[in-house]
Amino acid sequence: MAEITNNLTILAVEDLARSRDYYMQKMGFEETLSTGGWSFLKRGSLRLRIGHCPGIVPMSACQDHSLIIQAVVDDADSLYQEFKSKGVDVSEPEDKPWGQREFGVLTIDGHRFMFTQAIETRHAEGS
Repeated sequence: MAEITNNLTILAVEDLARSRDYYMQKMGFEETLSTGGWSFLKRGSLRLRIGHCPGIVPMSACQDHSLIIQAVVDDADSLYQEFKSKGVDVSEPEDKPWGQREFGVLTIDGHRFMFTQAIETRHAEGS
């Protein structure tokens, strides 16, 4: 059976320049390629491709759980503070019963991200 070796998130956006600037200035992504209505972005191992799609229904008009991008991080509290200081729409970090400390982000396009850190890792770092 073939193995999945990596993943990539593709997001449709109404205004490519506005969205690209948001991801780069507010969320710390860097652009690796811009071509033909697409911007390829990365931060750590998280890879995004955002595509210019005029006239799309914005994600903010879709149901709450229609799409959530989840990324594992090494320090959820630090990343939360970074995003909050840059004006990103973030939810407070919470310890979840499944052993993760998580917080959410709602982007200017209505896309939802969940950033998560294993609680065991968090406690080990704080020891």
